[in-house]
Amino acid sequence: MTANPATAVAHRGRAARIAAWAWGIVLILCYVLVTVNAVGNLTGMHGIGEALGGGLSRAGWFWLILGIVLPVAALAIALLLGRGRRAGVRLLLLLAGIAVISAFQFEILLLVPQYTYFAA
Repeated sequence: MTANPATAVAHRGRAARIAAWAWGIVLILCYVLVTVNAVGNLTGMHGIGEALGGGLSRAGWFWLILGIVLPVAALAIALLLGRGRRAGVRLLLLLAGIAVISAFQFEILLLVPQYTYFAA
């Protein structure tokens, strides 16, 4: 008994859609993880600043809030640019957004001195 070619194509199409959805969910969870970490950084640094008796400086608030806003904005931009496109293009846009956010956060970590987060 031979398999129906139309059925095989339908199964491959369904498997591709499931794989695209799974990768999309994984990438969106990466955005969620980055955002949750940024919120944790804000609350943790605020607590450390209060314990030191000075709180956060304006620059500290700026960088920490930017760390929260940037992933949300990048996800929104990636989803808007990917509207109406094929699944592969949408996945690449999500991946590019995560790469930009990761690079930006590493740059903040390396270029912004830690002492500038705290008020005197």
